[in-house]
Amino acid sequence: MADWLVPLSRRTNFIDRSGATLTPRFEVVRNAALAGELASVDVEVRGALADAEPGDTVWVLWSEHDVGVMAVGQVRRRHARHGGAPELSVALDKARTRLLVVDPMPTVFVRRWIPDLRGGSRLDHRPRAYEVIQSWEQERGARDDDLLRPLGLQSWRARAGRGTGDRPVDDPALASVVPFLRSQDFAVGVVARDGGTRLVARRSRDLLVIHAVAVDRDRAATYQGFGLVRAHRWSIERTHADLHVRAWPWLVYAAKPAAELIAFLEDEGVLVTWRQASGQVEMSDRSKQRWYRDLGVR
Repeated sequence: MADWLVPLSRRTNFIDRSGATLTPRFEVVRNAALAGELASVDVEVRGALADAEPGDTVWVLWSEHDVGVMAVGQVRRRHARHGGAPELSVALDKARTRLLVVDPMPTVFVRRWIPDLRGGSRLDHRPRAYEVIQSWEQERGARDDDLLRPLGLQSWRARAGRGTGDRPVDDPALASVVPFLRSQDFAVGVVARDGGTRLVARRSRDLLVIHAVAVDRDRAATYQGFGLVRAHRWSIERTHADLHVRAWPWLVYAAKPAAELIAFLEDEGVLVTWRQASGQVEMSDRSKQRWYRDLGVR
């Protein structure tokens, strides 16, 4: 049996347990997977994927907005959709897909080994790519725990999708920064503090304390968030001095804040980002400069 990496196309359909086709938005598909309702995906047969057979494993890559590898399952059958175009029906592995929708493997890691992601790729012909994907699913959680456990933190992978209400994965501001952090090789931890949820990300000695601010509140919310995130950073540096981390405060918004607030935070050494309409994160100009000067991938 073979393993395949299959990018989504406009003809890809995610199917729930009732047989209904889901709206092709990542948040909708993720929520269905977390609720145990996501059953299968129909993928278009293109290029090398014509050789896929029932029983083969399919890894689904959602390349739009750089979501990443977010589902896995087995080919159940080949059939023709209306109009005669062939497609594969893939029965998704619920437990493994649940992990991947919460913590997809970043697209950038795949592109290192498979630059052309437009069609299906047979992974046993791309052994390094296959090794990286398997490592993300099977080993990355333990690696994250090794970095986060000394700080007393649960990982995003373990915590973000739990429960039915107030899940970290449902917070649009916090969730928007996680794919970027993962693409930069950070372990991401979740902590309840000061009456809310905050992220703490670590990569070796680099550490980020990330607080979400609602943009529709007055500027007092920014000043409060500024104080809280600076205090949290100070607490970590003092309590865990033995780790010799270099901590950075970060405020993230659900939409772009006022220019005056951005300038204030940048002057105070705080990283500033906001969520774009696409769901991706946008970073302020001076935050970008600071990031690539001091925090770019090691």
